[in-house]
Amino acid sequence: MDISFKISQIKRGFDVFRQICINCHSLKLFKLMDLLKLGYTHKQAALLVKKYRLIDYFKLPYKSAIQARRFNNGALPPDLSLVTKYRTFQWIYDLLTGYGNTLIRNESNLYQNKGLEQGWTAMRPPLAYGCIKSNFYAPHSIHQYSRDVIGFLDWVSEPWLTIRQRLTIPILSSLFITGLMLTNSLIKNNNKPSNNYIRKPQCLD
Repeated sequence: MDISFKISQIKRGFDVFRQICINCHSLKLFKLMDLLKLGYTHKQAALLVKKYRLIDYFKLPYKSAIQARRFNNGALPPDLSLVTKYRTFQWIYDLLTGYGNTLIRNESNLYQNKGLEQGWTAMRPPLAYGCIKSNFYAPHSIHQYSRDVIGFLDWVSEPWLTIRQRLTIPILSSLFITGLMLTNSLIKNNNKPSNNYIRKPQCLD
């Protein structure tokens, strides 16, 4: 599955997380302050999720693990900070898009999900067409939301990835120029005669 790391997609993915995923999952390696790396101002970032301060990490939105299990059919919603490291992009995408048009539950109150090998999950379908309010121009579909949130979650696991890619060429150029300057300086120094090798004129009797 192809996932781009454009800043616009990461921002859209954050919209999906803050409007949907945040209701069940934590994001312990992320805080609103991190959004400054995407071009948000302090004020803009602070207004996106009002119940969090800029320096707060996103905790599990329940009073306890017991309450979390009670509201999620006995399952504890995992922290999503590193989900793209222990699950593939395709696995996450298949999970988010695998519920189908007809919602089916079994006797254990599990939801049918054709994207999973076992075919069932305790997680309710999180996404629906038009469920995200966003100012970004992109198709409002479960497939697009899924791609966007995967891009955001992968950025969370490596928040400097986009910045590093944008700075690679300028940094390498600077290092190259610095290397040339140092080399040129060393060559000049090596070509200068050393006082240790200058013979003093001998006095004539």
